[in-house]
Amino acid sequence: MGIFSRRPAARGAADADGPAGPFRFTVERVFAVPARGVVFTGTVTSGTVRVGQSAQLRLADGPRTVTVEAIDVRRRKRTGAAAGEEAGLYLAGFPAAEIPRVLGHCGAVQDDSALRGTEIVAEP
Repeated sequence: MGIFSRRPAARGAADADGPAGPFRFTVERVFAVPARGVVFTGTVTSGTVRVGQSAQLRLADGPRTVTVEAIDVRRRKRTGAAAGEEAGLYLAGFPAAEIPRVLGHCGAVQDDSALRGTEIVAEP
């Protein structure tokens, strides 16, 4: 294999044969992106997700219904993501004001530690 050889393309949600069970996503980080909304980054642990799909964010105080507005995989916009992929999900239904804040050396800063490990789930 030469230095300029191409690796086989990874199978993404766009060409998947279908969901392998219900969609599950484990949250690693949460960010408020100006003019875009709130993005949840993490790993799709099972199934597939598509833009426009409704899902439930499982919060400590109860589940919240959200809608997937956009998906980024490897810093590229995509229409879907499949199991095993690291992705960023932009969710409608969870405003930036609800990301917990703590006092830092420059004032109040976002602290997503309470949201890490949270699951986002949906039925196929």
